[in-house]
Amino acid sequence: MATLFVDNLTVLDFSYLHAKRGMVGQSWQVDVQLSGELNEHNMVFDFGHVKKLIKQTVDDAVDHRLLMPTDNDQGSATVQDGQISLEWRYAGGVIRMKAPEQSVLLLPALDVSKGAVTHYLTALIKTVVPANVTDVVVRLHEEDTGTSPCYHYSHGLRHHDGNCQRIAHGHRSRIHVEENGRRSRYWEKLWSDRWEDIYLGSRDDLEGTYLIDDIPHHRFMYESSQGKFELTIPEDHCYLLDTDTTVELLAEHLAQTMAAEAVASSFTVYAYEGVGKGAIAKAGQSKFFGR
Repeated sequence: MATLFVDNLTVLDFSYLHAKRGMVGQSWQVDVQLSGELNEHNMVFDFGHVKKLIKQTVDDAVDHRLLMPTDNDQGSATVQDGQISLEWRYAGGVIRMKAPEQSVLLLPALDVSKGAVTHYLTALIKTVVPANVTDVVVRLHEEDTGTSPCYHYSHGLRHHDGNCQRIAHGHRSRIHVEENGRRSRYWEKLWSDRWEDIYLGSRDDLEGTYLIDDIPHHRFMYESSQGKFELTIPEDHCYLLDTDTTVELLAEHLAQTMAAEAVASSFTVYAYEGVGKGAIAKAGQSKFFGR
């Protein structure tokens, strides 16, 4: 018996429905261990296959999807002709979505937790590994951001060619802000609070605002290469932008907004999209940039 491991096999960027928080953007790193007898090549499983087959299996199941726990009576969902319609009720209001079926994972659990998703992925991986692999261990964990604040946001990118076009997927993202060349924990904390559990929506995708149970809700709609998407979500859980919500434009928006609020300062913003990637933007008084 031998065991091989792959740390940080992939990062799952997704959103999920929470009993109290509503829609939550999340990013989990995935570690995998495989145990079993050595095969004819004196391996448990070829690392190349682990990084391709298992990564693809995990990504296809969870990455860039909205996860809804089906054992929770706050939600309901129906699937017909490849389209899913779901509703989720919580203290903040109602979340409704209509989208292609592959943009949602109906998770058989009471809530979306690391334990529930680990159980789901472990069973799924066991269906694709060779017979000599007798044990699979999956570990899901958030990035250690140290002293850097982070926020959880959800969004959809209508013009994206890949799965980012799905209207409700998200990220847990760090933010690093420098004001006049020095790190500013004040601005980092301010934005982590402003964008905690937020839906970042483009005004171009906003179809209208409606009262549901006397609570204002925004409805976003668009059509992309994967199909038609529609999302209704409480207005006070949304932040509207005049642009798309790519990380490049989010970084620019953050920098420009801070420069407008503190007109005597310059800002450099490192905005992350999940783990280990993001965009940098600068705005404000040019003398601080050495021009």
